[in-house]
Amino acid sequence: MSELLNDKAVVLYGDILRLTDTIGGRAERTIREATGLGGSEFEVLLRLVRHPEHRTTSARLAEDLSFTSGGLTRLIARMEEAGLITRHPHPDDRRAALLEASTKGRELLDRALAAHVPQITGDLLEPLTPVEQLILRELVTKLLTHSTRGTVTD
Repeated sequence: MSELLNDKAVVLYGDILRLTDTIGGRAERTIREATGLGGSEFEVLLRLVRHPEHRTTSARLAEDLSFTSGGLTRLIARMEEAGLITRHPHPDDRRAALLEASTKGRELLDRALAAHVPQITGDLLEPLTPVEQLILRELVTKLLTHSTRGTVTD
C-alpha cells in the first residue's frame, strides 16, 4: 500500500481537488456576496439561460448538472418559490414542464456574472499564458470526454 500513497494519479487528483475547492470556494463567495445566490442556484440559472429558447426540462437540467432528480426537484421548488424560475407547460409532453429563468432570476444572474467573471478570470486564466489556457482547455475537455464515456468506471 505505501507505494500507492504517492502514486502520480493520486497526487494529481488531490491537486485538482484542492484547486477546485480553492477557486470554487472563492467563486461561490463572490456570487453569494453579489447576489445572495448559492452556487447551485447560480448553476441552474446559467444552464437555463444557455439552453436554446432559454428553457429546458428538469430531466435535461439534472443531466447537465449531474444532479439526482430528487435533489434537483427540491432545488427547483425553492427557486420557484423565491421567484427565480418559472414553469411552463411542455408543448409536446403533458407530463413535463419547461423551466425558465424569471426576470428576477436573469437579473441576479447578470449581477452574479458581473462579479464572477473578473474573479474567475483572475484565478483561472491570468496566471496562464494564452497557449497554456488553450492547452488546459484541451486537457480538461479530453478528460471530461474520456470520463463521460464510462471508460473510467466501467
